Amino acid sequence: MKSLTKLGAVILPLALLTACAANTDALQASIAAAQSTADSALAAARSAQSTADTAQRTASDAELAARNAQDAADSAQSSVDECCAKIDRMFEKAMSK
Repeated sequence: MKSLTKLGAVILPLALLTACAANTDALQASIAAAQSTADSALAAARSAQSTADTAQRTASDAELAARNAQDAADSAQSSVDECCAKIDRMFEKAMSK
């Protein structure tokens, strides 16, 4: 009976240690999977940020081009207005003769 008790005293801690080791391995696998998921999410977030930055630059460039086009259109309209006024003056001068 004593040898059975001694054997039980040796086997029980070994069984508990094995169970803890199995839980530790499972925990490490879960941690590795979570880290991999976090790394993937971080890469996706960086990619999205890069895309957003590119879109912002494109929008800024488009806004600048629109301002330049508006300035050119305003300048052209001013030239047309001056030309029309000059033609009107010439017509009135010709009609008064």
